[in-house]
Order: sequence, then C-alpha cells, then structure tokens
Amino acid sequence: MRRQIAKAMGPVLSHVPVAMWPRIVSRFTGVLTPRAMTPHQTPSGSGGANVRLLFDFLDKAAGIDGDVAECGVWRGRTLIAMGLYLKQAGSPKKLWGFDSFAGFDEAVPHNFKNTSSDVVEGKAAIFGLSNVTIVPGYFRESFKAVENRRFSFVHIDCDVYDSYVECLSFFYPRMAPGGVILFDEYDDPDWPGAKRAVDEFCRSSGASVEFAEKDNFRKSYIRAT
Repeated sequence: MRRQIAKAMGPVLSHVPVAMWPRIVSRFTGVLTPRAMTPHQTPSGSGGANVRLLFDFLDKAAGIDGDVAECGVWRGRTLIAMGLYLKQAGSPKKLWGFDSFAGFDEAVPHNFKNTSSDVVEGKAAIFGLSNVTIVPGYFRESFKAVENRRFSFVHIDCDVYDSYVECLSFFYPRMAPGGVILFDEYDDPDWPGAKRAVDEFCRSSGASVEFAEKDNFRKSYIRAT
C-alpha cells in the first residue's frame, strides 16, 4: 500500500522541495526528510543519519569538483533524499549508492536484511532520479565502477570495521581538495569498529577527525587536502 501511495505521489513530490515535505510523507515514501527528524535530547553520536547534516554538506560540496557517494544504502532513505536535494538544486553531480544488499550475519544486532537493490532503484524511479546510480555488490567489487571518478562528498554508513577500512582506503585518494567523508557511526557505541577504523586511518594518513552537530546529532568527518 505504501509503495502504491508513493508511486502515485512521486511525480508531484519530485517538484516540491524535499526540505518542505511533511513528516507523514517521509513515512509513506520511505525517504528521510528534515521534517521527519526528531532531535536528540542531548548531543549523541548514535541514532542514525541526520538528513539536515547531509544537506548542509551537499551545499558545501556544491563548489567542489566531483561526484557524491553513499556507502551503506539499506533501503535508500538518505540516498534518495540526497538525490532529490541535488536534483531540485539543479546540481550536475552524480550520486552513487553502494551496498551488498545482503545485510549482516544474524549474530549482528541490526542485520539490515529487509532490503534489495530493486527496492532502492524503485524509489529512484518513482522520483525520476536519473542522477542516482545504485551499484549492488560487495565493496571490493562494486567500487571498481568508480575507480576513475573524483568525489566531493562521501557518506559512510556501513557500520562495521572491515567495511569502513575498505571505504576509507578507496575513497580518500579520490577526494577532491576540500572534499568531505562523513561517518555515521564514529561515536555510536553499537558499532565500535567504525571508530577503530577511522582512528587507524587517521594515524596512518595524517587526516584529522572533525565534528558537525545538528539537532544534537553529533557526527564526525575528515576533509581531504
């Protein structure tokens, strides 16, 4: 039912600034929007992505050469939001979404198996997002699709240590000067491997962790030089 409603609303919503969508629209479309965000009571690094922060970083990346990527797409809640935001801003940037769509082992508390590339591609089609490309598969293979691309902003939301290591080693050398890699789980106690991977990378590369905060969502990032 929700998919049918989203499909019917898509052509109209695609012309309405995503930042203005009512909270209930986020629920029916499966797209995370600013008005659907609930602020934390105190500053916290947990609780998932804040799309308002993502939009802020997209604005800052507007004048930097390169594509945009998200590693860890799940059901496309933030990927599709970013695709809409870029499209509505008239941005020429291409947005890439990477995910195995296989989820994690059952031993992991949040296994993220309730998705598929078809789910996300379907959302992109509903809103006419020709600027979004989904690349399913494990990172070691899927990243080959963009090995000759440059990037201005990358959102890493892939939870575990090994995936963070792969993302950092691949994308950091391909970042344009001033480009940002934003980490969703750096200070999230549910995913300690993320912080470990980032800290190890910073020690070896000389990059420095910085912090951004909005609605008491506290997220970390590094900036390419």
